Amino acid sequence: MNGAGRKAIAAIAVALAGVVAATDARGNDEQDPIAKAVAVYFDQSFKDLKAVADTHPTATTFRQEMKAAAEKTKGFFGGTLIDTNFVIAEVYFKRDALARGYDLKRVKELDAFWKKMREKPEPQLSEPGHGNLIQPRLVAMRYPFLTADGKLQGIVSMMVRTESFLKETKLDGCSAFRIVVDNRTAEEKGTLSASPREVKLSLPSTEWVIKYDE
Repeated sequence: MNGAGRKAIAAIAVALAGVVAATDARGNDEQDPIAKAVAVYFDQSFKDLKAVADTHPTATTFRQEMKAAAEKTKGFFGGTLIDTNFVIAEVYFKRDALARGYDLKRVKELDAFWKKMREKPEPQLSEPGHGNLIQPRLVAMRYPFLTADGKLQGIVSMMVRTESFLKETKLDGCSAFRIVVDNRTAEEKGTLSASPREVKLSLPSTEWVIKYDE
């Protein structure tokens, strides 16, 4: 691998380390069980997704490479292999076969993510989606992999059910919470008090702020 490739991969490693560091530091209280649970949840999810990306999967190998992450991730809803033009090349579940060939550039809400992925490929965490009649509320994570000369080669993505994320991090048991992503409310429950606890995540593509009352 040439110098450009090594530098690019090192940059992704730094980006992931930033996710881990942020999750370890957020909440300003190492004893805060919810801050710790959020850290564990996303640190492990990105670690598992990185393991898939490190195999440089193809449409032929993607399902097999994604199998371990899919089976261990609670609330796993689906996984995709995305090409450099942001078109879905393969899906994990056969039930989603019709999604092959779908151009994700058609989804306006993803425009900012694709712009960042083109300019500086790094792990990404989307805000919780609101869902619809045919799709539940989901949180999406993406991890790029690069060519030997440091160019974007593809992206692996997995979606988890928002309800599962809330359950695993114990947020579902709070009397009230609000998840704000890039200064916009993405998910909430109940009415917060005047002095809620706060968890912050500084990620490569977004900033999450979770406020909650136990």
